[in-house]
Amino acid sequence: MTRVPYATRESMKDSVEQAIWDDIETSRGGVARNYAALLNNPKASEAMIGLGTYARYNTPMNPRIKALAVLTAAREACGHYVWTVNQPAAKDAGLSDEVIAAIREYRAPNGLDSKDAAIVQFMIELLRQHRISDETFEAVRTMVGDAGVVDILAVTGYYHTLAHALNALDVDLPEGTTSALTY
Repeated sequence: MTRVPYATRESMKDSVEQAIWDDIETSRGGVARNYAALLNNPKASEAMIGLGTYARYNTPMNPRIKALAVLTAAREACGHYVWTVNQPAAKDAGLSDEVIAAIREYRAPNGLDSKDAAIVQFMIELLRQHRISDETFEAVRTMVGDAGVVDILAVTGYYHTLAHALNALDVDLPEGTTSALTY
């Protein structure tokens, strides 16, 4: 059970906070548990939602690269909520069960094709060593360009932060959903 109450529109203190709630509800088709937990601080949630909107909906990033980034960020944070709810999008982006399993089981980038491996290696270096080697950076930059590198960093930052926040708050998965992440 979550460590904070799930906020409701009624718990928003004023019209400014209600507008933040309404923006999330409208843009995402409802306020899921992850946002309801974060909305215990509407202003902080609003700031996160700004980056989240870009990362989720507006980045021009190739969907496959984005899915690799999201799942790797979630896995490196042991973020069962982010990992689980992003499975359908990852499969829609063309990630096979084998690629998803390699990330989940910490086998990636081994066994991935060279492009997927380069993206996952970039993510692992960033999230584990907090630095990216010149070789890895150049491999990814050659694939996606400078703007694409920044997009990968923005997507990574958002989903890794979200995964940690939801872990810290112990947010429940959506009703009827079981975790797709084993530790």
